[in-house]
Amino acid sequence: MSKSEIIYKTLQNETNNSLEFEAMIPWIKELTEENLPDHIIFPKELNLFLRNRIQDLITENGCLRRTLEEMEDKIKKKKGITETAQILGKPNEIAAAKIIELSKRCREQIAEIEVLKSKCKNLEVHITNKETELENERHESRRLKTDASSQESTKNNQLKEDEDRVKQLVEKLQQTQIKLYETKNTCASLKQEINKLHKLLYSEIGENVNLSNLLNQSGWRGRAEQIYLLQQKITELQSRLSEYEGTQKTSIERKNLENLRNVEKERRRQIEDSAKQLRQTEVVIEGYKRKLEASKARIKVLEHELNVAKGNIASLNEKRSHDDHLIETLNNRLKITEIKHEERETDMKNRAEKIERECTNLKNDLQAAQLQIDRLRRRLEEREIEIDKLRNGTVPNIWEIKSRKITQPEEFLNNLNHNSSPHSVRSTCEPNEYVILALAAEAERERLLKLITILNRRLDKERNDTDILSDTLRNEKKKSAKLELKIRKLETERIGIVKIDTGYRTKLPKLLKASDKQMDVEQMRLKMELLQEECLALKTRLDTVQQEKATDLATYKQMLEQVRKIFHEACRSNPLPPIGSRSTITV
Repeated sequence: MSKSEIIYKTLQNETNNSLEFEAMIPWIKELTEENLPDHIIFPKELNLFLRNRIQDLITENGCLRRTLEEMEDKIKKKKGITETAQILGKPNEIAAAKIIELSKRCREQIAEIEVLKSKCKNLEVHITNKETELENERHESRRLKTDASSQESTKNNQLKEDEDRVKQLVEKLQQTQIKLYETKNTCASLKQEINKLHKLLYSEIGENVNLSNLLNQSGWRGRAEQIYLLQQKITELQSRLSEYEGTQKTSIERKNLENLRNVEKERRRQIEDSAKQLRQTEVVIEGYKRKLEASKARIKVLEHELNVAKGNIASLNEKRSHDDHLIETLNNRLKITEIKHEERETDMKNRAEKIERECTNLKNDLQAAQLQIDRLRRRLEEREIEIDKLRNGTVPNIWEIKSRKITQPEEFLNNLNHNSSPHSVRSTCEPNEYVILALAAEAERERLLKLITILNRRLDKERNDTDILSDTLRNEKKKSAKLELKIRKLETERIGIVKIDTGYRTKLPKLLKASDKQMDVEQMRLKMELLQEECLALKTRLDTVQQEKATDLATYKQMLEQVRKIFHEACRSNPLPPIGSRSTITV
């Protein structure tokens, strides 16, 4: 497999100075080059790395959301300050400077948001690259399937697990995209507010005026101040004109004019005050309307989050109940398998003891047959010596020969077969009869030796099989102990998960824990299925061994019956030859 190297560089300017909030995030210029090893096809390390990276991205998105909310609060506060400044009638230079500062900060925030967008795009590209790498690894694993047919089942299981993990990653990517769209919406709302501020500035300044030129000019004033100054100049000029005209008119007319002017001034002041109050009330009403809209949107978002949290809690409860049922079934299956293993161990021990007993009986029978063959050989030698003596002329009395001929076959037949009847005793003094019996006994002895060798081989095989089965049983017991420990851990974790925190920050790690538990339960289920298959294979093996042993016992019994028949036929079929004959067959 080629090297799976994941190299990504995130270039960002340090925005801690621009983002003035409590959770200062240290942005790094060039970061994180992770080199993965070569031997990993579908490793757990890569999945853990991806999960940790996704959690980091989620935390970063949360921090960015907090910063956006804080900046929105600051913008609202600054808007309130500008409104209070307009209400109090401060000079427009301070208001213009503050508005320019706000526009600068808004631009900086827009730049920061664009940087964050570029970062999110880079992360999306990185995730797509990882998905392509996973697909390439799948193609390579499919190619490797043709070379290693024995590992198909394990690889298929790994592919399924990787597909599930890819689905989880895709879901998490979708969540990050949803959050990105939310940030885009907030950016659009900020842009709309900035446009409104620009419209207000242009309404006060004029559309053909540049803000940069106004910043350079120190003595610039707004329309309202210019109108107010012109009105003051007009009043001064009118007062001068009245002074010039007053020389011609009487003092009464002057007083009347002054009274009229004062009344007009008071009316104008009242009108201006009422207009200012109306403007202030309109501004306050607009602020309240905005706050109401924001609160409504916030309430909708919170309601949606509550519904999502309720659905998650219900799904978690269902999963918990399902996990409880699975754990109970797994415990029951483990108990059943342990009982079956114990029964099989006892059966194997009993069968081994039976086989050993049969082997000892066979060995005893063989030893008895060998002793009988040795006795027959000795008697044959004695008979040949007697025949030589008879040929040479040293013939004893006929009655002694007859007594020997009668007693020796009786002893031979009594030693050979205890179950034979007393009427089967014959005068078997000829050596040919003993030679035939010896040959038959040797042939049967060879057959019995072959059978013993075959039985010894089978016994060795059975012992090896029993050793292997005992080793497998030990391994299975160890595995079952490990599985019980895992089940206990899962139960403890399940008891800890009962108290679920519905907060926004603690949702995602709990969902990740639930997905990890589901993966562990699936692994346990697969292991249990493998153990059941191994138990079935062991059952079939035991059945075959029992059948072979039954066939061996049947053949051994047939051989013994054939040997007995041959001995009986040999004893009955051979007649008495004359005394002077001698056998030419050599044993």
